[in-house]
Amino acid sequence: MLLLNKIYSSMLIKIKLIVTACILLGLPVLLVAQNNSSPYSVLGIGDIETSYFNRYTGMANAGVALFDERYINNSNAASLTKLREHFYAFEISSRFKQVVYSGANVLATANKTTDFAIRRVNLAAKVTKNWGSSIGLMPFSTASFSFNTNKNIQGTLLNVAANYEGDGGVNQFYWSNGYKLSKNTSIGVTSSFLFGSINQTENILSSDLSTNLTTKNSIFLRNYYFNFALQTKKKLSKTWESTYGITYSPKTALQAQTSIDVTSNTTTEIKNAITNNNYFTLPESYNAGIAFINNNKYTFTVNAQAQNWNAVKYSGSNYQLVNSNKLSLGFQNSQKAKNVYNTEYEKGFFQLGLYAGNSYIKMNNNQMMDYGGSIGFSRNSRNSPLGYIISLEAGKRGTRSTTQLTENYFNINFTLSYLDFLFGGKKYF
Repeated sequence: MLLLNKIYSSMLIKIKLIVTACILLGLPVLLVAQNNSSPYSVLGIGDIETSYFNRYTGMANAGVALFDERYINNSNAASLTKLREHFYAFEISSRFKQVVYSGANVLATANKTTDFAIRRVNLAAKVTKNWGSSIGLMPFSTASFSFNTNKNIQGTLLNVAANYEGDGGVNQFYWSNGYKLSKNTSIGVTSSFLFGSINQTENILSSDLSTNLTTKNSIFLRNYYFNFALQTKKKLSKTWESTYGITYSPKTALQAQTSIDVTSNTTTEIKNAITNNNYFTLPESYNAGIAFINNNKYTFTVNAQAQNWNAVKYSGSNYQLVNSNKLSLGFQNSQKAKNVYNTEYEKGFFQLGLYAGNSYIKMNNNQMMDYGGSIGFSRNSRNSPLGYIISLEAGKRGTRSTTQLTENYFNINFTLSYLDFLFGGKKYF
């Protein structure tokens, strides 16, 4: 009877997890009318994602030097060697984002957008004593914009109103592997396949023209992308230890195929062709961090990131992509407790973070800045494999110029974690 109760309890937990995941996956369908419009995503391949949507988001994403036996650290593949043996971990993360725009020509009645979407799905396990592996899917970049302007019709004196809309982005399907070289040092690599499309639609609507024209440009992007990782730790005293992490991604050229589709009055097709096959190059990227941990409870960490966009030489009218950097500071207070098996486990944690840096976008000789703060909270169940993380982020992206658009954003991130038995060994909850 006791065995049947345990089996029933385990099945009930799994059913609840599946139902919760389905609800999370279904919410974006219910909220399709809400969508963040980011004017700066018209550049390059859209807004490149800067969050990892994991345990360390509440610490300003300063997690490259950190590891955990329960939660997946997808910012450093080497950390996978620290996962709990004989268990697998599954995580699904979502984000609600609200942006309030300020600056010249921004209407107070139309200065706000909201969005909700699943941002990461991840599965990881300790394959052997020295090898941890993980697969996942998350966005690499997102494009979403809409604006109106005037356009001169070539060969005429007409200056007509035009509307531009864009959507799409690049997705990242990744397979991460970490291998332990020694007791304190691990290496890792994340092998990703980037794929997706950026769509830009131009609508020319004018009574001066005999017809309305709609031009849709689509750029299809794809290629493999790699991130190499190292992580190590050192005992400083009986109560203190330090951990170190570094990752590196080499310069990578994405294959870009551009097609154009021109229609008249949305019914008559004028042109449909592939215009060119080209490349969009991603720069070298570095991420390094150091953390100090006291009694396995208090964590203080510093993270530094840099991307060499200057070498890519990507520019256009009044803008260019330039070297970017970011500094993040994080703090965590981990709370320990005993479960029903009298084994110590992490009951939850509280986090704080600050970050500031220069974005890769430079417009009208003004480089954009991005800075803000974060707070995180977590609870792990005492008697079940479930855990959750809630983190809040608030920040600002823009320049010192009052004539340019500034994005004031607020994010709510939610991660649902499920940890369960894999093959054999002692169960801890």
